[in-house]
Amino acid sequence: MMVNFDIQFFNLFVLVLITFFGVLLIASICNGICIQHKAQRLDEGGRYANGQKRCQCCEIYIKWDGIWCPCCNYRLRSKPRNKKYREKYQSRIKKQEVIINAL
Repeated sequence: MMVNFDIQFFNLFVLVLITFFGVLLIASICNGICIQHKAQRLDEGGRYANGQKRCQCCEIYIKWDGIWCPCCNYRLRSKPRNKKYREKYQSRIKKQEVIINAL
C-alpha cells in the first residue's frame, strides 16, 4: 500500500514539474504511438511532396494516410507553411501532374 502511494506521489510530482516548465500540453497528449509511424527523410524531394505529414503536437513527421494523428488526434499538416517552401511544394506537385498526364 505504501509503495503504491509513493508511485502516485512521484507521478504527481513529475506532473507539477512539467506544468511548471510549461510542457504539460505535449507531455499529456502525445502517447508515443507516433514513433511507430515515424517517416525517414528521403534524399530527393520534400517531405510533404513524398506524402509525409507533420504533427505539431508530437513534433514529428509521420507516414500516415489519415488527416488526424494516430497518437494525439491533432490534425496533421500536409502542406508547408513557409512561403518559400510552399512555392517549392506547389512546383513539385505540378511537375508530378505533368508527368502523370504525359503517360
